[in-house]
Amino acid sequence: MFRITSCGLLFLILSIAHLFIPVLAIYESEAGIFDWHHVWIGHPQEAFKIDDDRILVYSDRNVFASLNTYTGAVGILTVSSEPECVQFWNKTNGQLIWEFNLQGKLIGNTEPILWNNGEVILSLGSEEIIKITKKGEIAWKWLKPIGEMKKTLQIHCNSGFSHITYIGDYVFWIEEDELKWTPIHTKDIQTAGIQELVKSTPIADEFIPSQISLFGKSNSFIITVEYENEDYDVSQIASALIDIENNGKSLIFKKFFDAQTTFGGVDFFGKSVVRVYRSGPTEFTAYISTEDKEIKTKHDFKLSGEINYVKVIELNPFKLLVVTEGSSVFFYNESNILWSREESLANIAASEFLELPEQKMWTQMAGEFDKVPSHQEVKGSLGRYLHRLGGHIQELSLLPKWFISRFAGIYRSKSEKSNKFSTLEAQSCWLNLTNPKVLYRDNFGLRKLLISVTKSGKIIAQDASQKGKIVWSRYVPYYSFKEIHVVRGATVKLPPIIVVIGSVYDPIEGDITGFLRLDALTGDDYISSIPESANHFEPLVTTSINVDKVMRLPIEDPEERTHILAIYESGSERVFIYPDTTATREKFAAEFLSKFYFSTQTSIGVQGFKVIEGYRGSLKTMPVWNFTLPEGEEIVASSKPQPQEKIALLGRALGNRNVLYKYLNAHMFALVTKKGYALKVRIIDSVKGSILYETIHDNVDTNTNKVHIIQAENWFVYHFWSNDSRAKGYQAVVLELFEGKHENERVESINFSSYDNNQPHIQSAAFAFPYPITTMGLTTTKNGISTKAILFGLSSNQIVSINKRLLDPRRPKNKPTNEDMEEMLIPYAPIPDERRLFLTYDLYVANIQSIITSPSLLESTSLVFAYGLDTFYTQSSPSRQFDVLSKDFSKIQLLLTMAGLAMAIIVSGPMVRRKRINALWK
Repeated sequence: MFRITSCGLLFLILSIAHLFIPVLAIYESEAGIFDWHHVWIGHPQEAFKIDDDRILVYSDRNVFASLNTYTGAVGILTVSSEPECVQFWNKTNGQLIWEFNLQGKLIGNTEPILWNNGEVILSLGSEEIIKITKKGEIAWKWLKPIGEMKKTLQIHCNSGFSHITYIGDYVFWIEEDELKWTPIHTKDIQTAGIQELVKSTPIADEFIPSQISLFGKSNSFIITVEYENEDYDVSQIASALIDIENNGKSLIFKKFFDAQTTFGGVDFFGKSVVRVYRSGPTEFTAYISTEDKEIKTKHDFKLSGEINYVKVIELNPFKLLVVTEGSSVFFYNESNILWSREESLANIAASEFLELPEQKMWTQMAGEFDKVPSHQEVKGSLGRYLHRLGGHIQELSLLPKWFISRFAGIYRSKSEKSNKFSTLEAQSCWLNLTNPKVLYRDNFGLRKLLISVTKSGKIIAQDASQKGKIVWSRYVPYYSFKEIHVVRGATVKLPPIIVVIGSVYDPIEGDITGFLRLDALTGDDYISSIPESANHFEPLVTTSINVDKVMRLPIEDPEERTHILAIYESGSERVFIYPDTTATREKFAAEFLSKFYFSTQTSIGVQGFKVIEGYRGSLKTMPVWNFTLPEGEEIVASSKPQPQEKIALLGRALGNRNVLYKYLNAHMFALVTKKGYALKVRIIDSVKGSILYETIHDNVDTNTNKVHIIQAENWFVYHFWSNDSRAKGYQAVVLELFEGKHENERVESINFSSYDNNQPHIQSAAFAFPYPITTMGLTTTKNGISTKAILFGLSSNQIVSINKRLLDPRRPKNKPTNEDMEEMLIPYAPIPDERRLFLTYDLYVANIQSIITSPSLLESTSLVFAYGLDTFYTQSSPSRQFDVLSKDFSKIQLLLTMAGLAMAIIVSGPMVRRKRINALWK
């Protein structure tokens, strides 16, 4: 009987465990309904035509991609390093066809030749050429024969190497004010005066030899000059087209291109030279030399930046690939844009979710009274009543439309709703062709904006519910953005505001940091309504101070209701607040200055500061503590608390009905260091610098496998590679902190203080982990009730979701007791290698670098966004969707039941009343 009961109990435990590890797999028909995946290639640097349907593009992210000339869809051919290998991908769907290891040999400078049947010819260095078959095998190889040099030409040249150019079959160089050239196969030097060559141009005197450059191909070249325009006090670039004629004996001036602030682009197609340049604020011109023809095309440079690179794909019909400074890619024919790709999203520096305003609030904004003249003119109780009544009548007119949309939604499939935009449309650049509509939050809070800042100076807002379709974008020339902060959410009568932070290099002042405030719904500059802010704070504020740290403070500006940002400069040991108005300074001093502590990493450790008031109200830092690493140690990772975290429970209920109270210290963080093969993890209080916990792991490889760590509530999880013979492989370790070692033990003080000197009790466990990772994230929900999941970005370009219940230090290693079962603990085991835990299912999300999450209005559901090279968005429900009706729930049956009950009430009501009346007469 005892054995049978034990087996039954064990089976019950495993069954319960299975219930609390939700299966995250989806059906094939559900893929792409609430999630989306955008494949990016980065900023194109070179492009080549493969065939009539495909062009090969090489980008700054070390990616070769084939783009469909009709749609912009991607298929990939990549060349990677460490180890050197060649990978050939299907040009339609991007699947790997073959991979060839180069065995340490380097790719030469010659362009790879790709045949239609999947064969590739590569040069290895300068002495070997190989042909690889469509099966990834060597068809033949050619080795450069060892022999003597047949011919050498020695030419006297009085110019630097930078002034020597190879064009077609000729070598050009500049000596003093003359341009000289000779055929490459023989010594036949020709000379032309530079000023004489361009004498017909209006700026011939500006073509100074030290300021000009040449580049060309075949029998034509472009000569450019950069000079200062005294009238406008700006640097400009002018250029001229020169032909080489009479078998290389003479140069002929063909065409002058007016000066612009940027050069634009040029391409050589057959015997034609195609010069592309900006010809207006919303127009560029493509000049075709062989036809002496100009093609003018509409293009808004404010949205994309200047032209960075061009490639002519066809002349008849004309097809042109244009890449801009902002990493936007456009494909034009002679009259229209065929497609575009917002490749700046391959270089995201930071992203944030933005809550959209509730539609009711915006209705109030339009129908209720506001600080506008037309509303202020309405006086008297009757006038205000009529104004409000008109607003309600206007809302009432929308009621039929609401009913129709609700009932139509029952019959409309989810796929029909989600497929409003295709993935290719969502990847297109924002062209500002129509005025954007105001976006509203949906009933469940699943519709949000994803606002990203890029290293190429782009700020981009995407609609997460419409496959990431771009809602608006901004380009700030020359800037590289680093951070984004949502300083005001969506509120009644106040639009949400973001602050983006970037830097730009100035030749005189060096690096300059810019703070740009934008209306988060439209991307427009935010113009303050506060007189002091409007007079002293432009939308873009620049500073030459060294910005070491930017902190979003938990207090708001009393006038604009925006969160205050604190900027720390280590060199001057000063702190600045943004915006710095009189009202902001007063509130900051009254409510936050006395408790403003922060810490920052240094080259030798970590240092903690308190912010105090300095001379004439300025803010400066006072060192409070300094943790110096022992000799030989270096920092490899650190953690930080989750922003705006919601904690539903102060303690953990045990199986015996007692409680372990969580150690909820908002000032603690983890510091991970290495010394040799030892990994040390310290938990430090950032207010006073005390070490709350310390542990060491031996035989850890941190050279080829990075360490990652994340924290939330009262626990930390970190991941590393262990070379220990007892547990070799990837390890995931969890540290959970409680206020006391014993059950029901609590800190007596109501308010937690770092100076109370309360040491936490630590429970820890290590679990074998099946994958190498590149980053970590964490699901967040509205009230923090749902079980959290740790999201791991894998080196295999996938995202796996591990329920926190699997990373629990209290998982029993022996047979579970009754109390363990009551607490619903899962028996100790390695983290499973389970494909159904992959949020990305069979998708290949390249080079995942960061994962951010945001809560929805559904407590069960967290929104997830991952970015690196590709971008990926999905929803995660670690505790299953307990607050959502299942997909097989019959809404029709519910409506019919409700209608039947209503009919029954209507029919039976009079009968019951008659029965009661008759009963009174008896």
